[in-house]
Amino acid sequence: MTSLVARAWHKCPVVCRATLVALLVLHVGQAPGSVALLLNLRLAPRVPLFLPLTAAWLWVFWRYVGGRGWPPGTAAQRRLDLRATPLPRSVWLWSLAAGGAAQASVLSLALLTSRIARLPARAYEVPLDLSPYPWWTVLSFFLVIAGVAGVVEEAAFRGYMLSQIERRHGWGVAIGLVAAMFYVVHLSHAYATLAFVPFFVAFSLVQGLLVFTTRSILPSVVVHAVGDFCILPIQYGVIGLPFGPSPWPYLAAVVAFGLLAVPAFGRLRTRTR
Repeated sequence: MTSLVARAWHKCPVVCRATLVALLVLHVGQAPGSVALLLNLRLAPRVPLFLPLTAAWLWVFWRYVGGRGWPPGTAAQRRLDLRATPLPRSVWLWSLAAGGAAQASVLSLALLTSRIARLPARAYEVPLDLSPYPWWTVLSFFLVIAGVAGVVEEAAFRGYMLSQIERRHGWGVAIGLVAAMFYVVHLSHAYATLAFVPFFVAFSLVQGLLVFTTRSILPSVVVHAVGDFCILPIQYGVIGLPFGPSPWPYLAAVVAFGLLAVPAFGRLRTRTR
């Protein structure tokens, strides 16, 4: 039976296998932190134990998807698919500069979209009312959500899924398919309407470009987590829009940060060569 399952699995197209593996990694990686968070907020909201518990889980998760643990027969493949390649300091600095500028442009695009697009009323609903909780619990909440998104989503999509498809179909196809899947898995979010397709595609393309340029997932993990930590307080209504209700400052930020990202990626490319 095991042999039959293995043969059937390897006969599946690489895109299907990569997508299924990415979804498995995503859900397994997210579940423990979500359970700890919800239970903690319900039972003891003033003591955010979910922060160290989730940090410990992410450490275990990262080690496993990076090749540690059982079974040893898949260790090399897991390490290869995660692509957590260490980088020199100069590459790190330019990858954070390029990725940070591009991420700021993409997040400005999200805020611009919320100003000019016709969105359903439920798109503006707060996912969770954080007003009853103390500030340290709210801060821990944002740290956990951003950390899980950066580590787990990048491991699933820009790690496992991207690596497997790239080896068979090349970088362009891999980055494009991952961008499409990244949008699909976010359809459960009320704001993820067609108007936000450009945002999700741009977000995923920036992350994919970082991996392509550096051949490492590490910068994309950091940029993703920091970006989510910056945008989540706005999404949850904890802080207001940074430039007010007018769309023009957000359009200017999209253009300005985008222009800054272009030469930064150029310098990053020269460093990685």
